[in-house]
Amino acid sequence: MKLKYLYHGSITSEIRELEPRKRYTPGVLKGRAKPAIYAAADPAYAVAHGFPWGSSEGFDVYEYNGVVTLVVPKKHKKRLNQPVFIYKISGKYFKLLVNDSPKTQIYISYRKVKPTEVISFSSVAKAIKYYKGKIKIV
Repeated sequence: MKLKYLYHGSITSEIRELEPRKRYTPGVLKGRAKPAIYAAADPAYAVAHGFPWGSSEGFDVYEYNGVVTLVVPKKHKKRLNQPVFIYKISGKYFKLLVNDSPKTQIYISYRKVKPTEVISFSSVAKAIKYYKGKIKIV
């Protein structure tokens, strides 16, 4: 299903045009991911992926009953204090990663795209809460 708008999270402000980049995306496209732009239907999910973290550090993100939960190890809690920017982008050139994100609705594009809006937050924690997501410290 094509959505009119999707969301991309980043710690980089003032991005004028998003361009496909090679990212470490374990499990996505069976490890054969090429440079792309990833976007989410749920802005809370975009926030959760908008700052540096890794599952090998104990982080996780999941959706359950429509609520995005970001799992953060206690020793990395300070990372939630960094600013984050959510880029609202047209869904026109994005396709749903059906096999990789049946619930979370992650979309992918191989074309450059200009944001229609940017929403800035003083912290990841505030952004997650703003979009009705949850943070679980473990």
